[in-house]
Amino acid sequence: MELRQMIYFKELSECLNLPAAARALYITPQALSKSMRVLAREFDTEIFYRDQGKLRLTTFGQALLSEVTVLLNQINAMEDRLKNIASQENNHLRVACSHGILQGHFNSVFNAFKAQHPEIEIEFLELPDVFAEQMVEQEDCDLGLSINLPNKPELFETTVLQHYQLCAVVHPDHPLARQTTTTLKQCSQYPLITKNRIFKIWQAVEQCALRQQLHLSYALSSPNEIAWKELVLSNQGVGIGTTYYRRDDQPDELPVIPFTEKELTWDICLIRRRDHYCSHSASLLIEALKQAQDPELR
Repeated sequence: MELRQMIYFKELSECLNLPAAARALYITPQALSKSMRVLAREFDTEIFYRDQGKLRLTTFGQALLSEVTVLLNQINAMEDRLKNIASQENNHLRVACSHGILQGHFNSVFNAFKAQHPEIEIEFLELPDVFAEQMVEQEDCDLGLSINLPNKPELFETTVLQHYQLCAVVHPDHPLARQTTTTLKQCSQYPLITKNRIFKIWQAVEQCALRQQLHLSYALSSPNEIAWKELVLSNQGVGIGTTYYRRDDQPDELPVIPFTEKELTWDICLIRRRDHYCSHSASLLIEALKQAQDPELR
């Protein structure tokens, strides 16, 4: 017995009128009658009979109706559960964000998106750069906003949204404070104050130093931004940072000197694992983030 036959049988059993049931099912009376004859042959017994011209259920037909009603109710309940699961999956996004990204421009981008699509729930996981990338790689997150190109670029679809050059951040009395640009070679004369190896800033600086065969010493290598700033304020070294957090209406009290090395970047990248299922909600968010891309990078 097919599901379609069960649906046909239940409709005819409830109205006991062949033309009316056929209209409700959007089929012809002939097609409905044929389907019921096939069903009766399958069980080798009559399901309906006529009494004074009116269609009636046989005793077997009544038993069949009871069983079919239970099955169809279970199927409908299953469909409702699956639709609910699908709705929750399609309307819930997990986004891995590197530390600090939500403190700047992209916070307003996400707020505007949520106002436009209140039905979509976004769960943010703010993590060190490397861990944010790993969450997307392991498919624990649908999308990621990470720093610089992924360490495994072949696994990801990557879009650079905004470009920032790394900068030296120094005390006003530091010798570098009077310069408009600097190089990593110049900064290597002083202790460096930067994030540690799970951040892309550290990776970019180390790779650049390796290419130039520079020896670097660190006064601090830590994600602790308070300690980072205190060391710079006490003139104990050169901080390595980015201008992403700077606001025109709140000038930083510390001089910020861009590096001339082009590879010393802090690029905000939208990443998605190539083989990860992209829901409609994810596609909408991707489009919104690409709309916020720096026009010079398009």
